[in-house]
Amino acid sequence: MSTPLTKWAEKKLRVRSNISRCYRVHPVNLYEHHMVDGYLNGFVNLMEHTCTYRKFQLDRLPCRHALAACNLRRSSCYDYCSRYYHKETLATAYAGSIYPVGPMQEWDVPDDVQSRVVLPPKGRKPSRRPPKKCKPSQGEEFVHRKCGRCGGLGHNRQKCKAPIPLADQNGNP
Repeated sequence: MSTPLTKWAEKKLRVRSNISRCYRVHPVNLYEHHMVDGYLNGFVNLMEHTCTYRKFQLDRLPCRHALAACNLRRSSCYDYCSRYYHKETLATAYAGSIYPVGPMQEWDVPDDVQSRVVLPPKGRKPSRRPPKKCKPSQGEEFVHRKCGRCGGLGHNRQKCKAPIPLADQNGNP
């Protein structure tokens, strides 16, 4: 890896950086900045690693707004990334030896674990066609449709199964 961060984190930063180039940044002080991104306005505090939209806090990786502030200050965005995204942390995680477990017949499994019955997870219901009628909420009354052709309840003119009258009520064709 040629960059300080993992490939995944570098890709995230690259995408966010491309979006952040069109933001207008107004510095409040050295570490706080006001962002105008076209839709919403927000504040970024680089010292506390916070953003109005909380993406900076959740990912612990600079959000689009933080990257725009870094570009304005001409500072490195890598200084604001969590250490968990650095390649040294990734290398440390896999530094220890990983031994194979061997064939299943040679495993030493305790009796209390072996006696447990493990069932498969409950599956989702398969998707189906939505119902034709909405279900009214508690306390809400259902308004019945009235047909414009036959005057019946529960359907409209398009779903009416009554024969089409040849003459109107006055007897005119």
